[in-house]
Amino acid sequence: MADTVFQKECDIRLLHGLHVPMRDGVRLSADVYVPQSGGPFPTIVTRTPYESGRDVFTELGVWWAERGYAFVVQDCRGRFESEGIFHAYFPDIEDGYDTLGWVAEQSWCNGRLGTWGRSYGALTQWLSAPLQSPHLNCMAPHVICDDFFSDCHYIGGAFQLLLSLGAAVIWETNLEIVTGRASRKIFQNRRFWEHLPLIELDERAIGRKIPYWREWLEHPTYDSYWQRCNTADRHAEIKVPAFQQCGWFDPYTASGFRYFNAMTKKGATSEARTQQRIMVGPWSHEVPEGTSLGDMDFGESAPVDMREENKRWFDWQLKGVKGDLSDGPPIRLFVTGSNQWRFEHQWPLDRTRWTPYYLSSGGNANSFAGDGIFCSDPPGNEPPDHFEYDPQEPVPTRGGVLSVTLMTSHAEEPMRAGPVDQQSVERRGDVLVYTSAPLECDTEVIGPVTVVLYAESSARDTDFTARLTDVDPAGCSRVMTEGIIRARYRKSLNETELLEPGVADRFQIELWPVGHVFRKGHCFRLDISSSNFPRFSRNLNTGEEVATGTRMQTARQTVLHSTQYPSHIILPLVDA
Repeated sequence: MADTVFQKECDIRLLHGLHVPMRDGVRLSADVYVPQSGGPFPTIVTRTPYESGRDVFTELGVWWAERGYAFVVQDCRGRFESEGIFHAYFPDIEDGYDTLGWVAEQSWCNGRLGTWGRSYGALTQWLSAPLQSPHLNCMAPHVICDDFFSDCHYIGGAFQLLLSLGAAVIWETNLEIVTGRASRKIFQNRRFWEHLPLIELDERAIGRKIPYWREWLEHPTYDSYWQRCNTADRHAEIKVPAFQQCGWFDPYTASGFRYFNAMTKKGATSEARTQQRIMVGPWSHEVPEGTSLGDMDFGESAPVDMREENKRWFDWQLKGVKGDLSDGPPIRLFVTGSNQWRFEHQWPLDRTRWTPYYLSSGGNANSFAGDGIFCSDPPGNEPPDHFEYDPQEPVPTRGGVLSVTLMTSHAEEPMRAGPVDQQSVERRGDVLVYTSAPLECDTEVIGPVTVVLYAESSARDTDFTARLTDVDPAGCSRVMTEGIIRARYRKSLNETELLEPGVADRFQIELWPVGHVFRKGHCFRLDISSSNFPRFSRNLNTGEEVATGTRMQTARQTVLHSTQYPSHIILPLVDA
């Protein structure tokens, strides 16, 4: 069916508040946008907890109908006009499957069905996919994970406080409560985020208990609770291809690549294995727009119209219209620094050189005024670095890999995602700073990044954080990627083991993937500390449970870099 038939002259019919029955009798509300004449049509389904009647969904519905599609937007169970009780993740497994079955029976659907959605609208797709609906042909799940424990709520074992509470509050109220201008009056006060125990923060935020918020905190290891809603090990049960969009400064890019690799190897059909596509741009969690993020501008080629990209995908998968997306390489990356789009065939790139850079100092790497060095030569027998981590004065969140933008009293400006200058943080004595010599040529770093840290602590439990920054000749230190590990999870996410105080241990910190060119004359920099608050909950250093802990103590941290303990970062260097 030619697109020209349905361009802007097309009249749109809205079917509002249709009742979609689930297997347990609960009815979910859906709005459908279809061309006024013709049909039946290929159909795109999205499911959301963010209110189907919002302007963004109305605009999308009209846009897709103008292009010859039926567009279905459904409120998740217990949200807005849908019946039932909302609970994060679990009901969406069967509800998504049942919804596709209902859509396929409608007179306006031609039997070619795809799903689309961002964030929660993406996880609803992955949750249902292993059930193998016979009606599903493809998916477009953007900016989401396949492991809700270690990619969403417990990063390296550290509880992701800002995202977890922000999401729970939104899902119990509405988006404006957290992201709107008035939210500053609710969440700006630093004392709000510092409240202990953490499990009470739901009542502090909205005046009542949120069951799944408490469940997340009551399940602080990867157990059967998390296994039930994860798709990380179920790729072989998924029969359809997916088009993923990710951002270098969004928390779910590593998961997106994991999905891509697993599906190309294990997908249940040839189409699932060969037609996977992924796009990664210089964005965070929101819909890409503009040329800048944080304190970096990416140039005129950075913006992408994701509606058009999705249209190319659905035209291929649902209408059989082939083009660059169907015939070209499956991976499309925007490399920051050089500010260019690039097509690749595999991840990590086959020409990657995994290169260690070592931490070194004379024992005084505290702050950017210290003597910390970041170089390719292994350290000799040199003194360690020390700092005091006080949970009552944590290092504040400044940019980085964030999915929630929020005003807090830690800053004079909104907490922003992306490559934000870290100089205000790097002035602190509880931040160790290791800087390389100026680079002699442009250096591409594209791929996963790992820090291997040898350290001691006076505490039974503590955190270690790492940030890789790009330091320009003027001294601006923009964070490009970061990571964290909670010491009790250093050996496993399935069970915990507290530290022996004063005993050296190995901590492997997985940083988010990066795709960046460090320009000639710029420097690599690695910051090491013990907090990133309020993005992550503070480690109280006492070994108490994250949900109920209230006692705090200061930890004396020792970072080792010697022949015996060569702390280092492994950078994925790529030849141009």
